[in-house]
Amino acid sequence: MRALQQLLFAAGVWGSAPGVLAAQEATPGFWLEARGGTSVPTFDISDAVETGPSFGGGFGLRIAPRFWLMGDVDLGFHSGAELVPGTSGADVNVYHFMAKAGYELLGAGASPWSVVVNLGAGALSFNPDGADSKTYPAINAGAKIGYQVSPSITLLLSPQGDIAFTDEEVLGTSNAWVWPFTAGLRVNF
Repeated sequence: MRALQQLLFAAGVWGSAPGVLAAQEATPGFWLEARGGTSVPTFDISDAVETGPSFGGGFGLRIAPRFWLMGDVDLGFHSGAELVPGTSGADVNVYHFMAKAGYELLGAGASPWSVVVNLGAGALSFNPDGADSKTYPAINAGAKIGYQVSPSITLLLSPQGDIAFTDEEVLGTSNAWVWPFTAGLRVNF
């Protein structure tokens, strides 16, 4: 009886191998993204600049079944906030450069949905109109939520939170919190 159970188990494993291998082959191991949306300043920096449009791009490289290395660039364009009625501050472009590690919450290939949570570090560059640009170290936390419409194309939502740590007061704060919320397309390879 035990030999029959072992034989059935081995046959089941052997029989499922092609399906497992096919799912692995269909699971992307590299992606490129193009995104657009909005960048939202929060806390003290929101007194100096308004929410503005954001455009970005990124890549991801699978290094293990659920682990990704990622890189993102987001370009946010912010109008100056109204300081006193009728006047506003300088417009500020904020450029986000982040390297990230991501963990996929859903099993690869298990569903057309994917959710990758990420943490990272990099830099934020603040470029106010009429003044020198300044770049500061920053950290990141966020997610990549995707729906795969074909093996090569995924629709994407990318809510991210970036915090720059400055050595001086920039736009009214010494730690600028700016959140790119974008949607776009991912091309899977």
